[in-house]
Formats: sequence, C-alpha cells, structure tokens
Amino acid sequence: MSVRKLLALMALGLGLALAQTTDSHTVTVQIPSVLQLTLDATDYLFNFGDTSLSGTETVTVGGTPYTKASYNAYLTFLDGSASTQDFAPTSVAGTGGADYGTVTVRTNRAQWTVKIDTATGFTTLSPGRVKVFAEKVSGKGGSWTAVPTTVAANTTLFNAGGGGQGKSVYKLYYLFTADINDDIPVGGLNEVMTVNLLLTTP
Repeated sequence: MSVRKLLALMALGLGLALAQTTDSHTVTVQIPSVLQLTLDATDYLFNFGDTSLSGTETVTVGGTPYTKASYNAYLTFLDGSASTQDFAPTSVAGTGGADYGTVTVRTNRAQWTVKIDTATGFTTLSPGRVKVFAEKVSGKGGSWTAVPTTVAANTTLFNAGGGGQGKSVYKLYYLFTADINDDIPVGGLNEVMTVNLLLTTP
C-alpha cells in the first residue's frame, strides 16, 4: 500500500472518530419508607355469663395456664378463697379460633416500637384490671412484657432497637382480673375498653 493511500485511510478514520457523539441517561431508584402494623383480633371477649364452657378450659400465657372466662369458671371463683383471679378471654374474634391476636409488623426501618397509645372506655371497672402480654413468634425485636402487664397508655409492648427490617410477628394476649369485692348491678355489667396500638420509628 502506498503512503498516499495509507494517509488517506488514516484521514478517513480520523474523520469518522470526530463524527461520533455521546449521550447520557439516568437510573432512578425510589423506595418508600414502609411502616405497617396489623392485628387480626377485633374483640377479646370475657363473657362470664357464657354457659357453653365447662369452666376448666385454659389458655397458656407466658408459660402459665389461665382459666377461660365463663359462667362455670366464675362460680368456681366465687366459691374459692382467692380475692382476685386472672382469666383468659372466652373467645377472641377475628383470629379464626385462636386464643390470642396476631400482630404483624412490616417495615424497612431498622428501629421501631409498638406500644399502647390509648386505652379508654371503662367507666365502672378500673382499666388496671386488664393485662396484656406480647410473645414473639418470628422476625425482629423482642417483647417488653416478661409477665402479663397492666394495660396503660404509652406502655411499650415490643420493639427493635436495630436491624428491624422485614416482617415480625407477635402473639398478643389479654387477661382480666376478677375481684371478689365487685358489686355487680342486678342487670349485670357490660364494660368495653378500646385499645389503640401505635407503631413508631425514630
């Protein structure tokens, strides 16, 4: 190949190189902050007028068996010598027959806390007669209720202090303390407490 042809090819290549252009684009990632709390239970019913139970049925909470609230169990309590006794619910609505509620936390936050925000509604009975117990099933964090704990506003139930991302599941139990000194009206007593749970993150 002659020098002239070689120079011509080089000039052509240089021209092509100079004719090239560049462009750019972006890759965008958008992730929302997820902080979700669900509880399947809708009502923890302590029905001391229920005659369908024998009075010997129990629910184990924190390793301790508690008698389910029923008419026969209440009669046994009245016949006994104890001034107070903690009872498990007769039934828990919304759970498919379980004796506890299932709390599910889904989050991509490392730190989070589930607490009782408010507990209101009792007018005759003291709110302190109701106790709560949270038991970890799976996931992150740990329970603050080593034993059944009196229900009160701002009571921490369970939390994750770090590495809390993902799905966490806890069982939520309630107990009611019957007192031999209660003076129940002739028409009976029907008290309802509304408990609001709150999931927060720093």
